[in-house]
Amino acid sequence: MCCLLSTLSLALSACASRAVTQEPMPTGATLAAQGIECHKERATGSLVEARVCTSAAERARAADDAQKTKDQMNNVPAGPCTATGPCH
Repeated sequence: MCCLLSTLSLALSACASRAVTQEPMPTGATLAAQGIECHKERATGSLVEARVCTSAAERARAADDAQKTKDQMNNVPAGPCTATGPCH
């Protein structure tokens, strides 16, 4: 039991003394050259903003998906409601 506790404390102290290094964020010019745009957005109901970066392909796909959703919603057939059938 003593060996287990000493090993555990050694492992924890080794992890705690290790410096955490983060990769530097690329500059705006570097991202723009790659076609990446970044902005901050806040999730619904949240007070915390998050930085979101998207590529040109991701933005095009999102715009295409939004247009498909609009088209689908605009093409819903409408007709009179009958007592025996479903209302469209």
